[in-house]
Amino acid sequence: MMSSRSTRVGFVGVGKIGRPMVEQLLRAGHPLMVFDSDAAASSVFDEAAGTEVATSLGEVTEKCDIVCLCLPGPAEVEEVVLGEGGIESDIRSGTLIVDHTTGSPALAREIGEKLRARGASLVDAPISGGVEGAAEGTLTTLIGGERGDVERVRPLLEAFSSDVVHVGPLGTGTIAKLMNNLAAFSMDQVIGECLSIGVKAGISPDDLLDALQRAAIGKGGNLHVRLPETFMRGDFEPRFTLATAYKDLGLAVGLADELDVPVALSRAVLAEMETAVSMGLGHRDASIVMTLQEERAGVQISSRHDSV
Repeated sequence: MMSSRSTRVGFVGVGKIGRPMVEQLLRAGHPLMVFDSDAAASSVFDEAAGTEVATSLGEVTEKCDIVCLCLPGPAEVEEVVLGEGGIESDIRSGTLIVDHTTGSPALAREIGEKLRARGASLVDAPISGGVEGAAEGTLTTLIGGERGDVERVRPLLEAFSSDVVHVGPLGTGTIAKLMNNLAAFSMDQVIGECLSIGVKAGISPDDLLDALQRAAIGKGGNLHVRLPETFMRGDFEPRFTLATAYKDLGLAVGLADELDVPVALSRAVLAEMETAVSMGLGHRDASIVMTLQEERAGVQISSRHDSV
């Protein structure tokens, strides 16, 4: 376990999210060295107590035991770590790199292997919660790596995170973050279809959004209750039958058609349900439709042991 007041921490990338993360670390008493390729970004910390502004990546590598990265994407991570004059070129044994970038799990594993050959290590620790979460210290950090490395860096993460989730070996933190964003932004698009139907049908957008927030979808019932108790367990005793769900989605898409509202995503979901119903699964729980994707992908997700 690191001592927050004796371990020098470097932080590379102090942009929109990196800057408030650094501010949280300073409030928690962690001595920091910051670096950014944009001197203007790092200059805001010139007068900050407990902070030193590095003039190069080499200075960070030389003086810091833990180096956090918060960069735009995998190309920047590869350049900063593996590029000419990058961190890997002169990293000291025992150094731990903490990559908060939403990047590439394959690159994380590649970098991890190269750092291990130098006696150093990496955890991939992308964060969820955006600029607001960083400013409030309520980010969720999704971290992949060796347990010892995770525990070594946990006091740092807790300075700006309300939840630290160790999801598995190196690379899995990034996988979890990418899947979170895929779900979140895909849901945004579906909600966009819902809002456009509803508004064209005569409900105000604010009233419809309020209704969605206060109904099951807004309370997170799918993720927290329904799917854990049905699909993840392979238990398809009906809570809400697929036939009823198919009927409801059909009515919603029918309303969109009446109003001439394009709903490509909703129509794709309806088609998936139609396939499952045609297989005789209409009397089972609606979550059984997810087994079609499970089987197409050739992966066992749910814990069922018999046929659906």
